[in-house]
Amino acid sequence: MKNRSRSYYRHQRNRAIKHKLGILINVWNWDLEEDGDHSWIANPGKLSKAKLNCSCNLCKYEKNYKIKKPHIKAKLKQMKKEISDFLSE
Repeated sequence: MKNRSRSYYRHQRNRAIKHKLGILINVWNWDLEEDGDHSWIANPGKLSKAKLNCSCNLCKYEKNYKIKKPHIKAKLKQMKKEISDFLSE
């Protein structure tokens, strides 16, 4: 394990908090004046371990409608090609 300083861990924690606060403001349309009493806004350090998952149909479209990812589709296509080549010989 690498020896990392406190400043490294502090930087990574602050980076994660800033990223998640940006999600709350820009994606979830939180207004700091209206939602100022929420614990995440009052104490942004809680965002370092918070999970901002969304399982709505818009965010998880492929998962909810069983659409395969492109790299899986490519592997399946390659496997089918190999099978057809093997059977045609």
